[in-house]
Amino acid sequence: MLVPAYFASCEKCGTMQRHIAIKHEPSRSGYTLIEIMLAVMVLVVLTSMAASPLMNSWRDTQTGSATEEVRALLAGTRLLALDKDETWQFVYEPGGTNYLRVPFSAPTEGVSDEKANQGKHSDTLPTTITFGESGGGTGSTVSSEVLTGLTNAGELSGVSWSVPILFYSDGTSSEAGFEIVDEYGNARTIKVRDLTGGVTVKEGANL
Repeated sequence: MLVPAYFASCEKCGTMQRHIAIKHEPSRSGYTLIEIMLAVMVLVVLTSMAASPLMNSWRDTQTGSATEEVRALLAGTRLLALDKDETWQFVYEPGGTNYLRVPFSAPTEGVSDEKANQGKHSDTLPTTITFGESGGGTGSTVSSEVLTGLTNAGELSGVSWSVPILFYSDGTSSEAGFEIVDEYGNARTIKVRDLTGGVTVKEGANL
């Protein structure tokens, strides 16, 4: 910053010399605490705005993937009943995560264990996703004879299952519908048509 000039006499040269005094302001070396706090608050707000749709997308993907696995197993059960010329059942745990595909009846005498156990399948949904408690009944049990051959047969025998969804050897099935729900209440509805055995999936609760 410049300040007014002043004049001083020069004793040796007899002239007036002009002297200019220059004042320097100290330079800033960083940010104030308030500025840093404001920057952090802006970053937090922007991050939360971006994270919310990403989390919703991830949850939808996880629920959709779990639903598709169940749908594929149901569709495969219909084909299995046609191929083996016998009735097969699909059951799930209302309010829980377990589901299961096994023959409806115990194998006939003389059938080898290897053949009798072909096609049996048990699985669980991810821990944050469960089967809905409405639509499928509850309290059913599955015979220990048809559970034979599954690695967790002992645990499965104590589960309170839904009413079985049956797939017959002629390609038809029992009419059924149930929901798969995530921890936030978002649902997918799976329906099985009796005349065709076809399996459909819709978003939301549509029972």
